[in-house]
Amino acid sequence: MRVLSAQGLSKVYSSKGNVSCRALEDIDLEVENGEFVGIMGPSGSGKTTLLNLLATIDRPTAGRVEIAGVDPDKLDDKELALFRRRKLGFVFQDFNLLDTLSIKDNIVLPLVLDGVEPKEIERRLEPLAERLRIGPFLNKRTYEVSGGQKQRAAIARAVIHGPSLILADELTGSLDSKAAKDVMDALNELNEESRATVLMVTHDPFSASYCRRIVFIKDGRLFSELRRGVNRQAFFQQILDALSVLGGTFDDVPLPRL
Repeated sequence: MRVLSAQGLSKVYSSKGNVSCRALEDIDLEVENGEFVGIMGPSGSGKTTLLNLLATIDRPTAGRVEIAGVDPDKLDDKELALFRRRKLGFVFQDFNLLDTLSIKDNIVLPLVLDGVEPKEIERRLEPLAERLRIGPFLNKRTYEVSGGQKQRAAIARAVIHGPSLILADELTGSLDSKAAKDVMDALNELNEESRATVLMVTHDPFSASYCRRIVFIKDGRLFSELRRGVNRQAFFQQILDALSVLGGTFDDVPLPRL
């Protein structure tokens, strides 16, 4: 089943003096249920713009997006906010957790906002916390846990309401090597065992090597695509080779850590 379909996506930004900047041009992208797809490209290639369009945070200048059979462009602001909250899950580089809440309260917030009964909240939380290995610190505040633990909590919050699509933006960008591996292992497990559909923007070849498919963007256009075989280490090397061909700046690509 197709979760995401983007056709002919273009985005043009206009500044003072009617100077236009074309950030994306004629992007086609489809993501099937249970896929783990990465988006990579040099700085300024348009990958974050693309993620914002797919996340319904921004609207395209041309083209259309369909998520779980719904065209977000046809929803009013209230309907769009509800759609985003129920059908999408977000994981950000800086975690976006609320310091005033415990880790547990941060995770269950989407369910609380939807009026889910406490018993049902606990039923969903327990196995998720166990899978992501965050049970021991559920009652701690965000400033009492490590960056990797915060990111695993953010992943839990992104998936606890059963979204159609999880969107991740540089989720390992602020983590050390061990924490990044723990986070990517956790996300990969959710993808493989729960069939969670993930679309991830990253500049990090290590994180990208967990994807099953990578779409490369250059100068606002689709450039190439890679699909992973059984060997993740071989895929990692393919990614490095593809990046060298792509050229441009990749925000200090981390050293290999497989």
